[in-house]
Amino acid sequence: MKYRLQGISTLSIARFGCLLGWIVTIIPSLTCGLVLWGILAAIRNWLEGLENLDLDVLGFEYSVDLIELLQLGEFLATLQTLAGRALPLLLALVIVVGILGGALVALTLILLGWGYNLVAWLTGGLEVQLQEIPTLAALPSDDDKAITPPPVGHDEG
Repeated sequence: MKYRLQGISTLSIARFGCLLGWIVTIIPSLTCGLVLWGILAAIRNWLEGLENLDLDVLGFEYSVDLIELLQLGEFLATLQTLAGRALPLLLALVIVVGILGGALVALTLILLGWGYNLVAWLTGGLEVQLQEIPTLAALPSDDDKAITPPPVGHDEG
């Protein structure tokens, strides 16, 4: 049996590409989100430790607020706000990156499908030769022969 693949449906390849892209990007986006969450938590904890820094210089104790001195108050407040909403932001990041990855793979496969369709239009497409392989259900077994009744109208001996 010979078949010729003359074209690829861009809609079906786009659906396949979108699902494939989402599956491929879900784990890396989750990993990146968790790493980013950890980094932001470490920076927030470090900055919170700088709020009241006590210095002892030549027997004199000074209390310095480096957050105010370096004008990092708004940045620290933003980090504290993000820490309270980390889980929804992480889920949103994973979903958005998954959608973007799916769209990118779908677009790539659509372009490849259009390229194949153009080449197939010019050359006639791929020719594939197929051979049917018998399955176990199609082969008669010894049990089938034992159960088969004799033909009707046949007298035995």
